[in-house]
Amino acid sequence: YDKTSNEPLGAKVQIIDLANGKAVFDDVSDIESGVFLATMPIGKSFGMNVSKDGYLFYSENFELDSKLYNDKPFNLKIPLEKIEIGGFVVLNNIFFESNKFNLLPQSKVELQQLITFLTQNPTVSIEINGYTDNVGDDKSNLTLSENRSKTVYNYLITNQINAARLSYKGYGETKPVADNGSESGRKKNRRTEFRIIKK
Repeated sequence: YDKTSNEPLGAKVQIIDLANGKAVFDDVSDIESGVFLATMPIGKSFGMNVSKDGYLFYSENFELDSKLYNDKPFNLKIPLEKIEIGGFVVLNNIFFESNKFNLLPQSKVELQQLITFLTQNPTVSIEINGYTDNVGDDKSNLTLSENRSKTVYNYLITNQINAARLSYKGYGETKPVADNGSESGRKKNRRTEFRIIKK
């Protein structure tokens, strides 16, 4: 649905097996209700991207191979935001080695989605932001977050996105979105986002 008007939207929904990059679901939500129903095999990790022309895409991650998964269905309400300056997307399917800034292969699906978004919206410029949890010291976390956002920046340039449309910044542990007292909270805080700075 449209985040501002709450109107239902027909949007492209893709669910992709992160191990092999293949779609297990690729369809469009109902144009009148915005509803879609998808199945995912248990025992794997999946990335979901929801996209529509004129809107920021939506990213979600499902670890069905995780001990945290309790075999219950996911009932999601997915707000899509129109492309506006200041709008941002959390890239939930970009992964790095622990305490390093090397991109893991599972990240390619999400990075391709970002490349597609930037290609389809050639006037848009973005800032890539990196964040960490609070494990380790402030200075190391700031450096790690900066290096991670720079890695994404470099990947986009390597894939023909004009550097003039891109910038990057690391925020370390300074902007948590969840409690660092639990592993699930720390995982949410270790994130990569992009923010619209020109449209």
